[in-house]
Amino acid sequence: MTDEDQIRELISTIEARIRQELRARCEEYKPDFQAPEVFNVVTALLARQATLAIELASAPQLWNGHSAPLFLRAMADVHITLSWILLDPRVRARHYVDHGLGQAVLALEHRKKERDCADADSKKKLAKIISAEEDWIDTQKWNFLVDVNVGAWSGKTAREMSEEAGILDFYNYVYTPFSQCVHSTWYHVGRYNSGPSESSLTRQLWMPRIAESVSDIWNLHLAAKYLDKTFCMFDEKALNRSPSSEIRDWIHGEIQNRFGSDDRNLNSAAATSRTQVEPSAHDKTR
Repeated sequence: MTDEDQIRELISTIEARIRQELRARCEEYKPDFQAPEVFNVVTALLARQATLAIELASAPQLWNGHSAPLFLRAMADVHITLSWILLDPRVRARHYVDHGLGQAVLALEHRKKERDCADADSKKKLAKIISAEEDWIDTQKWNFLVDVNVGAWSGKTAREMSEEAGILDFYNYVYTPFSQCVHSTWYHVGRYNSGPSESSLTRQLWMPRIAESVSDIWNLHLAAKYLDKTFCMFDEKALNRSPSSEIRDWIHGEIQNRFGSDDRNLNSAAATSRTQVEPSAHDKTR
């Protein structure tokens, strides 16, 4: 079996395990039909977290400093959001849905304006899109009754939500660092997309570049760790039982069994033609 075949088999096994863990929790979590939005929102966010972990695990070429933070920051967002909602699920799940419907109505109005200015062919295509969007909204609430709120859905910052949920360290060490990549701040682009000129005459100029970066298994370990955090938090807050998710340890065991005890064996197998010019795993966020 080639290295590529082994990686495909590992990815398939990881996806199956994550789906199994997700399904078991969602089946155990019983809905309250007096407040169905709680079940809808909580299980959807749990599925979202599993989706992000599966998608990142399925693309070894993205296990680098350019791309992995985009997934990991999204996972941090889901964890903070779900942690905060579960503090007062009936009220906050309703706010979460209402805000999302409001955003959909706002997008719908923009589509209608686009349709009014479009040519005949584009109007037909846009009409189908608008009809599908209206149907999705109307299955939950008549679109003309939806309030549009352009602010944050929770009325709080991610930091405030994290503090109330008792996970401020997670915000500081995960959400904030990975946000630099998402928002393309100088903290990120100054390392990965710019560097001092090699000429002593123009040393004060930083030249644009695309830093070379190899796949790093550390990013897969982080995705598994954040999925564990979310699953375990769900176990405690929603299922009222001891946390039981051990996906990160399980993935580590699978890697050792398939590629040996050195993660570099998998890094080498998963790497593209890129070469590494990025912070080491020890320098990355925990």
